[in-house]
Amino acid sequence: LAFIGGGNMATAILGGLVRSGTPGANLIVLDPNAEQRARLERDFGVRTVASADATLQQADAVVWAVKPQQFREAAAAAAPHVAGALHISVAAGITTATLARWFVSQRIVRCMPNTPALIGQGMTGVYAMPGVAADDRALADAVLAPTGKRLWLEQEALIDSLMTISGSGPAYVFYVMDAIAEAAVTLGFSRTEAQELSRGLFSGSALLAQHTQQHFA
Repeated sequence: LAFIGGGNMATAILGGLVRSGTPGANLIVLDPNAEQRARLERDFGVRTVASADATLQQADAVVWAVKPQQFREAAAAAAPHVAGALHISVAAGITTATLARWFVSQRIVRCMPNTPALIGQGMTGVYAMPGVAADDRALADAVLAPTGKRLWLEQEALIDSLMTISGSGPAYVFYVMDAIAEAAVTLGFSRTEAQELSRGLFSGSALLAQHTQQHFA
């Protein structure tokens, strides 16, 4: 499995795969930043490269975890080395039609994780092009499993809609958590107590909703 980009989302997936038993030697990360490569090698035992080369040809699947504005340049350099691989993109806003032109492939899965994926508690929307076979879908699901829950979507447009819900959603949750903590401070609790109350309120309520499966109302 190869990763193009070794930032936060790649780190979340890498860490989960290694914790679940995938040997670091089976994971290759391309990242131009020497400090980032050294950290990934130290923390996960993965192999790293500074630029696209024949090493990537070993990959059965490639996770594209680069920033959208850097994606086209990264694809031009790396795609020729991974022509036969399954492509899994976590980049926001770049459609599978665009990726298919860049990769000259129909074996493309597009997904949108969110920040709780960093601790294995994310909610990831996933869409596969019609040309993606069942075993490729299973492989993509296994790669993304360490990030948390996956919701497979039949319409690619829903990936963009999902960005506004589960993608941006954690920021709104944190905003409300902060507001409740501030209110607790005004009622006489210390800031440490207030933050602990807010964290417990949200984590407990979320677990209760998950456990009971009752309608939120």
